[in-house]
Amino acid sequence: MPSLLLLSAGIVAATYIFLLGLAFFLQHPKEPTPIVGSIPFISPLLGMLIGGGRYYVHLRDEYHLPIYTLRVPGPPIYVVNSLQTIQRIDRHITTVAFSPIQAQACRNAMAVSKNGMAKIADDKRLSSDGYLRSFPRSTAAGTSPGPGLNGLSRAAVSDFVASMDRLAAKGRSTVKLFDWVRHEIFAATTDATYGAHNPFRETENERAWFQYESGIMALLMGLFPSLTARRSLKARESLVSILTRYLRSNHFLEGSLFLQLRQKHDLAFGLDVDDSAHIEIGQIAAGVVNTAPSAFWMVWQVFSDAAVLADCRKEVSRLVQTDSNGACSIDLAQVRTHCPLLVSTWQEVLRFHGISVAARIIQEDTLVDNQYFLKNGGVVLMPNAVIHSDESLWGPTARQFNHKRFLKTKEKSHRYPAAAFRGFGGGHVLCPGRHFASTEVLALVALLLVRFDIQPVGGRWVELAKHNAMDRAFPLLKKDVQVEMISKSDQKWHVTFSDDASGINIVAEDLE
Repeated sequence: MPSLLLLSAGIVAATYIFLLGLAFFLQHPKEPTPIVGSIPFISPLLGMLIGGGRYYVHLRDEYHLPIYTLRVPGPPIYVVNSLQTIQRIDRHITTVAFSPIQAQACRNAMAVSKNGMAKIADDKRLSSDGYLRSFPRSTAAGTSPGPGLNGLSRAAVSDFVASMDRLAAKGRSTVKLFDWVRHEIFAATTDATYGAHNPFRETENERAWFQYESGIMALLMGLFPSLTARRSLKARESLVSILTRYLRSNHFLEGSLFLQLRQKHDLAFGLDVDDSAHIEIGQIAAGVVNTAPSAFWMVWQVFSDAAVLADCRKEVSRLVQTDSNGACSIDLAQVRTHCPLLVSTWQEVLRFHGISVAARIIQEDTLVDNQYFLKNGGVVLMPNAVIHSDESLWGPTARQFNHKRFLKTKEKSHRYPAAAFRGFGGGHVLCPGRHFASTEVLALVALLLVRFDIQPVGGRWVELAKHNAMDRAFPLLKKDVQVEMISKSDQKWHVTFSDDASGINIVAEDLE
């Protein structure tokens, strides 16, 4: 028995020494410093899978490196901690590229056909005039400040108003807050996008969407989806069928400008209706997968903190007008320009709760500023949680929630670089729907503030256990929170969203 134990120990030691040596043998002299962990190749992989975005914060705090290499099975992973280094890497648009990740999503998560992929990811996949990189320009008018954004926002607000009228009629309702917010965002977003013929008004179609959404990561990674994401695969078939019928019936002509521009872009590149239906799945994901949890954290943060609630409610209430009959009216377009504290709170929610990890694929050996060598085929990761908790950028309160952080006041003790806020990406990769997502969330919260009190069942707000999923920009919940939604009065409400050329300009690129 002792000899067997010694043999086993020897095998373990030899394996460890081999893996450790391999990790350093694969290292180029100018590659970023490697972090191998207690078990080379295995520890970093487990840390990423289990810890998500917070794993990178832990490594930053332990090693204090501007950029480092994680050796895992497969290509090297370069994790960037320094904002300055991120900005330098962002200049390498075609060699450290986002388009290959988009192409992988089209192939694996959306199941675009081989013929369709030949048009999406052809020899122009990295070119500014290819399908992927030209998409934001082709569709910009649909979500940019102006008629496109106003149309989406007005339709979403109409949905919120109808839902809250029904809720107010009950006086007091008990709901699971995350589920409720997720449904409201999904319903408003799909109605705003697809218009009067929105197929997702049917409960079974909404249910199919969330079934599909639960397996997006497994589909994207191609991790034996027939075993790991079987229900998502089945739901995707149903969604494609629904969307194909919608598009073939030309219902998109009655949908949003954004949707019409998407279809025009697909047609310009020769994609047929079937592939457009597959691509629409990705567009829905872009609109709701991260907006819903971010909206939840906004609602939770505002209503669970008495000081934040009092400040935001006071500010939004100034927009309410009451006529001689006691009826109330509010123009929610004004929230964007007349509620700086609410906007600051939203921005702080994105900073404080965000766990998004921006990713790029290296297309050829790249030397960044003659300092960092990035190998062809490697992956660059830029975790928001690292940048957003960096005290050198945000000051000593970086890890605290401060709803007034983004107010433009002369009394600020610490000023942050505009580029340090990456709530909607940064550089040449920005969320095209950022203005709509922000307007949508702010409108939802503003309506809740003036029309409802929200109280936790049990009477006390408690800290929520987060589930930091790898494929989400915001944490999900390990357990939903039950709340009572109580109508503040039985007054009639008239809610409008007037034409306005304003956007929610909170990222550096919109402030320039």
